[in-house]
Amino acid sequence: MTSEAETPSPRRGKAREDAILAAAVDLIGEIGYDRLSMDAVAARAKASKMTIYRRWPGKAELVAEALRRHAEGETLHIADTGTLRGDLVVAVEGMARALTGEHGPSLLGLLGAVREDPALRGLIRAQIAGTSDAVATAIAHRAAARGEPVTAANPAAVLGLAVAQLFLSTLLDGTPPDAEAQHRLVDDVVLPLLTLAAPPTAPHLGSPDGGLG
Repeated sequence: MTSEAETPSPRRGKAREDAILAAAVDLIGEIGYDRLSMDAVAARAKASKMTIYRRWPGKAELVAEALRRHAEGETLHIADTGTLRGDLVVAVEGMARALTGEHGPSLLGLLGAVREDPALRGLIRAQIAGTSDAVATAIAHRAAARGEPVTAANPAAVLGLAVAQLFLSTLLDGTPPDAEAQHRLVDDVVLPLLTLAAPPTAPHLGSPDGGLG
């Protein structure tokens, strides 16, 4: 008979990992991050703590992965709508849903934990940055392949501005911007920054063209 301490089959191991992450998501919503314990997750998932610790060294790592999986699924899906604007709209809509934790715990609901726990804060920051980079890179490459101009040197930084705006608006208003506001964010900020031609180089003061020489 195979014990849990032994290496499980890939299928069994995947099912157990899914159960652990789902238990963590449920418990965060029920009791919050501070009261969450590995014992509680193990009991809810019907797994041993040894199994959990083999995969996640601590609570912060488990919770960060559970939130990422809840928001993105097993793999990050980046929609291909056929246009740069369409891809950006879908991306911004997905970011807004992730902030509010549709059908589960939200990042905003964990602000206190993120502020107090440096490990969780670092993991969440890295996840947001990694997702923004992956989404922005894919969208920019697809647009370029279609012949749409993407002139921004750092598309991930531009998409990061959208994340920051969504986060601030959701924090201050208690709810993410509605669909119309999200589309304005794309049309007025993100799309122009990604496609804006570089401005001409300004003459140096004191140079013959600068008017002060």
